[in-house]
Amino acid sequence: MSETSTLLSAIGSLAWPIIFAVTLFHFRDLARSIIQASLGRVRQGDEIRVGIVTIGKAAGQLQVPIEGQRLTDNHFALIHRSWRSEKHDAAHGRPMYRFHVIVFGTPEALAQVEYVVYRLEDAYPTPVQIGGTLSTNFELNELANGYSLIRAEVYVEGQAQPVRLSRFIDLTDASPPLKGTYQNMAARA
Repeated sequence: MSETSTLLSAIGSLAWPIIFAVTLFHFRDLARSIIQASLGRVRQGDEIRVGIVTIGKAAGQLQVPIEGQRLTDNHFALIHRSWRSEKHDAAHGRPMYRFHVIVFGTPEALAQVEYVVYRLEDAYPTPVQIGGTLSTNFELNELANGYSLIRAEVYVEGQAQPVRLSRFIDLTDASPPLKGTYQNMAARA
């Protein structure tokens, strides 16, 4: 009796792995298609979650471009800092601030940027401006006297349409400089 129960126990413990293996073999083409589709979505920046396991995009991280991939706002972000600039108060008759904006991304993504066009509110003397060079992360430095929204068009090599970004510019009396914090990421490429 004990030999029979041992044999049945062994067969029972192997049944599920055998059924799984046979089912997987039978549906191997479908399984391959599902795996390829999932990997394609992860490459495009999607996130796949199964239980406690997450594959793909992590919150707060910009993607590293894959060769031949179209770059999007998953690859770039605008970052800014602002500070009071009292030396400009008298000329403008009100408290003035300076702000500094850069395009942030991985070195691989930034290396593909040709140039950046910034669009400020119409009240600015020059509402459309070209950003700096790659070595400055395509920076823009400007004066402000109130909150505003800045838009950027990031022109990427080989892409007909720019990547569009925007950033709300809040004004603070002081903030740490971008240089050394986020700036010069392209130099690491």
